[in-house]
Amino acid sequence: MVKRTDRLTIKDVAQLAGVSFQTVSLVINHPEKVAEKTLRRVQEVIQSVNFVPSMAARSMRQIRTKTLGCIFFCERASYDDRTFQIQDTYWNSVVQMLSRVADSKGYTLLQRHQSGDDASMLAEIREMFNSGRIDAMIAIVENTSHPVLLQLQKDGIPFIVFGTHDPSFPNVTQSNYEVTKKIVNHLHAGGCKRIAFISGARNGKTNQDVNERISGYRDAMQKIGLKVESKWMLSGDWSFASGHSIAQQLCSKKLRPDALIFASDRMALGALKGLHDLGIKIPSEVSVVGYDNMQYDDYCIPPLTSVHSPIYGMALSAIDILLRKIGELPQLDTDQIVFAAEIVVRESTRPIL
Repeated sequence: MVKRTDRLTIKDVAQLAGVSFQTVSLVINHPEKVAEKTLRRVQEVIQSVNFVPSMAARSMRQIRTKTLGCIFFCERASYDDRTFQIQDTYWNSVVQMLSRVADSKGYTLLQRHQSGDDASMLAEIREMFNSGRIDAMIAIVENTSHPVLLQLQKDGIPFIVFGTHDPSFPNVTQSNYEVTKKIVNHLHAGGCKRIAFISGARNGKTNQDVNERISGYRDAMQKIGLKVESKWMLSGDWSFASGHSIAQQLCSKKLRPDALIFASDRMALGALKGLHDLGIKIPSEVSVVGYDNMQYDDYCIPPLTSVHSPIYGMALSAIDILLRKIGELPQLDTDQIVFAAEIVVRESTRPIL
């Protein structure tokens, strides 16, 4: 009978499966060399007891899969139900940059979208790691202290969170709080005094990135003595349509904002159309700002002022940290890095007075 400990060993799995520990090692590292019946039996035991090989044991492997997983957790789903594609161009850009950096390091990026409850997501990610399909993982997740990531951390599975600042885990992110204060100051310097902030939410919840932007907005408004109007702090669903409708809702009234900050370029572009339909001049009557600095910002009318996200630098650091965690590169003192984000000023905001 297997003795229960905090962490099962390869010998424990071998005893449960009725095979040698060398066979279990082959199943983990070279499944193609194991008879199908034996392979299936050992894999069933591994899954049933949630066995995760220790990092020390994995580091002894002579051949790695040279594959990194880019896992989108269920809350980072598509922004509409019309297709199975990620509708957000920001996350498309993130995947492209991560793939580019991985390729340059001799690694392949495996992109997956996890759905279902926490238990099923945990089982699927463990299986990818246990079967040798990935060496480490980039987690695209909105919520801090995610229970699945907490368990994977206990299991010793190397991962990094991309885009969400979470003190519990290694992460790379951008300075959402600081750059939002810069936006408010930029708008105020152009003469704007009634500044609205439109966040983005999914299923009624805002993520950590947006919460940081809201805090930056509130603090900057308070510091320069501008009133934060609760009626001007609304939330869209990240779609063009929500930006369009919110802009019209806020600006069709007699007392309206003179500046709109949207938490994404998608909503901001919808707002440009909504304001145009109302006959409102941009930026002389209402200034508009977005986030993400997508290429189409240069070609809309007027060109959109937006926040530039340092995606490539973040991708490079994220993958370097992962490679250090699996012993491919020397360790560093920190595995939590915040990149500066900057405003790209275009014609949708008033010039500074």
